[in-house]
Amino acid sequence: MKTLLTVLLLAASTLLAEEVVISKSAFGGGQGINGSVAALVVQPDGKIVLGGSFAAVNGVPRGNIARLNVDGTLDETFAPNPFAGANGPVRALALRADGGIVVGGSFSEAGGVTTKNLALFKPDGTVDRTFASVGDPGTNGEVMAISVQPDGKVVIGGSFTAVCGRQRNAIARINADGTLDENIPANGRVTGSVEALVATGPSTSLAGGTFVVTNQVARSLFSTGNP
Repeated sequence: MKTLLTVLLLAASTLLAEEVVISKSAFGGGQGINGSVAALVVQPDGKIVLGGSFAAVNGVPRGNIARLNVDGTLDETFAPNPFAGANGPVRALALRADGGIVVGGSFSEAGGVTTKNLALFKPDGTVDRTFASVGDPGTNGEVMAISVQPDGKVVIGGSFTAVCGRQRNAIARINADGTLDENIPANGRVTGSVEALVATGPSTSLAGGTFVVTNQVARSLFSTGNP
C-alpha cells in the first residue's frame, strides 16, 4: 500500500511539473503578452524575437522586446528587464548574419543606451553602442521597416527626415560597421513614409509605404536600386 501511494504521488508530481512547463509557454496555457506584438523574427536556432508595445511576457516584465525559446517559454537571458529593452513601441525587427537583431520603432532609449528609434541588440541581448551612433544617434522619426541585405548593410524605412543627424527622407542605409551609408542621396527622392522593406539583391531592396518618388512614376512602391 505504501509503495502504491508513493507511485501515485510521483505520478501526480510528474503531471504537475508538466503543467507548470506548459503554463509558461506563450503559445498557450500561459499569460502570453500583455499588449500588442508588431514584429517577429525567427533565429536559426529556432528562438523567436518579438517586438511591439508590451510590458510583460507571461507575467515577467519586459520592455517592448523579448525572446522566446523554441517551446514558447521566455528566454530569461535576453533583455532581462524593462530597462534592458526599449522605452517605447517596437515596430520592426531584422536579423543580421552575425546574430545581431536590428530594432526599429518609436523610442529614445534601448538597453540603457540613448538612441532614437533605432538600435542593434547583440545575440546576448545587450545593445551595441556603435550602431548608428555617429552624430545624433538614430533617427528623428519613427522606424517602421528594416531589411538586411546579403552584403550586411541594413536598410531602414519610416517617417524620418534625418539619420545620425544627416538628411535622409523616409529611407536610409546603414553600413555593416554601423556607420551611415553616404551613397544614399541626401536630398531625398521619397516624400512620405516607407512602411515595408525586403532585400531583393546583394545591394537592393524593395520598398512599400505611403509616398511618392521624385522623377519617377512611382507611388507607394519602388526599388532602391544600387546607388
